[in-house]
Amino acid sequence: MDNIVYGRNAVFELLSSSPEKVEKLYFQFNTSHPRLKELLITAKRLRIPVGKARLEKLGEIAGTTKHQGVCALMSSISYYRLDEILDAPRNSHPLLVVLPGLNDPHNVGAILRTAEAVASDGVVLVEGKGSPVSAAVHKASAGALSHIRVSKVRSLAGTLRYLKEKGFQLVAADMDAETNYTDVDFTLPTVLVMGSEGGGLPPGALDECGMRVRIPIAGCVESLNVSVSAGVLLYEAMRQRLG
Repeated sequence: MDNIVYGRNAVFELLSSSPEKVEKLYFQFNTSHPRLKELLITAKRLRIPVGKARLEKLGEIAGTTKHQGVCALMSSISYYRLDEILDAPRNSHPLLVVLPGLNDPHNVGAILRTAEAVASDGVVLVEGKGSPVSAAVHKASAGALSHIRVSKVRSLAGTLRYLKEKGFQLVAADMDAETNYTDVDFTLPTVLVMGSEGGGLPPGALDECGMRVRIPIAGCVESLNVSVSAGVLLYEAMRQRLG
């Protein structure tokens, strides 16, 4: 795979020269190799997400058994600075989606696809949280990653406060909320904040959101998949803006 670097020396050189290109490092389980420990310390210092994997899984990721206990997943897209997106909005009233920590790459890709379909201004990810932008995300986005602007930020709470200062209303999807999603004025500059699968939004982030909305459910299921929920909210926003 052209977005995978493996081997101890190759990964070390990558961290030394272009750490910003690394989405995530995968290390061998229970390793005591000093070079791997050095790489792990370096990755944590650089705030690069790390994961542990068994030898068989590392072989699948690298496409070879010669990975030497470490693989680096490189970014296959160019990220935008958040200010770049805000300074050149696609809409007169911008619409952003914030994904703090979705772990399923298919959910990430599906939301990117829907966000592009409704011509949203961009999607914001948080460093070290959730699924990296991998080949699975690309596939699930069905080409949307070539068109949608994606930003990656370090602080979720700080970013939400910054967007509020810029005049955005922050709308969090929350199945326990009292407000129906159709009662929101989506013609205003809006940030949709979607929680992680099963875990929702962290309390601090939820507190930053001025509005919490629910999607009514009439059947027996308790909740919707996060990518489906995002799709409902995004298309309501487009309906209001085109109406």
